[in-house]
Amino acid sequence: MKAMVVLPDPQLNSPANRILLVLGQTPFPVELLDQQFRVIYCNLAYTKTFLPPASVALDRPTQVFPEVLPDGRPRCEVLAQVEGEGLWKGELTVNTANGEPLPVRVSVFPIHQPGDQQFEYSVFYEDISEEVSGRQELAHQRNLFEIRSRQAQTGELLSMIAHQWRQPLTVVMSLIGNIQLKAQMGPLDAEYLNSKLEKMSQSVHFLSETIDSFRNFYAPSKFKSLENLSTLVRRALDLVLPSLVKLGIQLEIKLASNSPMVRVFAGEIMQVALELINNARDALTAGAPATPLLRLTLEKEAGGAVLRVENNGGNIPVDDLPHIYDPYYTIKDGPHGAGLGLYMAKLIVENHHGGALSVVSSGGLTTFTCILPMEDH
Repeated sequence: MKAMVVLPDPQLNSPANRILLVLGQTPFPVELLDQQFRVIYCNLAYTKTFLPPASVALDRPTQVFPEVLPDGRPRCEVLAQVEGEGLWKGELTVNTANGEPLPVRVSVFPIHQPGDQQFEYSVFYEDISEEVSGRQELAHQRNLFEIRSRQAQTGELLSMIAHQWRQPLTVVMSLIGNIQLKAQMGPLDAEYLNSKLEKMSQSVHFLSETIDSFRNFYAPSKFKSLENLSTLVRRALDLVLPSLVKLGIQLEIKLASNSPMVRVFAGEIMQVALELINNARDALTAGAPATPLLRLTLEKEAGGAVLRVENNGGNIPVDDLPHIYDPYYTIKDGPHGAGLGLYMAKLIVENHHGGALSVVSSGGLTTFTCILPMEDH
């Protein structure tokens, strides 16, 4: 018996024929499989999608159940799930009539004929090519966002490195000049020389520590690790502290003595803390309050570990507030803002760590609140 499209006589007014009529004309491809996973029935949509012209579905093996599925599971394991739960859904890529790959979502359920000890299987196909294309475009855009964010972050880091190195390098050059001048005036005193060399050594040590700090910050993490959140926040703060001091920003730091332990990508959380601190610094620079204040607090609360970064640089405009996490949206003047910092911070906190990032801005104060799941320790 050849398997083929079965269209009932529409004049036959029985429920069974009505069901077959619906199956035959539904826009979704449908196939019925025997116990050997070969097609014994298919509808019009199936033939148009999967069968070349003038061909029939005679004993065609289904594409849904190869011996080993694309996810590596053996066919018997999936069939056991189908028969045990009554339904299996999955996403596969199958070949169309012209040999083109087609991503589909399939729904498979068993059919038990009376008196038959084995199941037959009904398979419904749904074309998800547009959905998959959308996912790929979203992933591509996200990669672009991350690349742009890294580029902006690299520029910021280089700026901070240059700022931190400028003073110790100036000190070293000044000490070298002093030694050279002293040497021109006569023999060098050993105590004087040792004193200058000690100061130079301290400056070089500071430069070395700066390199380590930025290298540790920028090193990517493949796995989450259990971290002291206070330590991560302090390390991020150390990177930008010289610029805060130079701008005359007052710091109020209140980090929990018994700091929360969080399982995170350490570099990413440092990136979040650094972005929130830099954002506050920029707001204080733009708002120019009489006494610029940046307040950092870290506490344990019922919802988890809570980091708050507050500044008195003025309110975020009401029209801008709903968009501050949008990619490429920035309220900073000039070339200083790429509009990716807060977007990436929210992505890291909420998508990568299951936390929450929010903001409140009123009365001249703006407070960003970052909540991370806390791990018992």
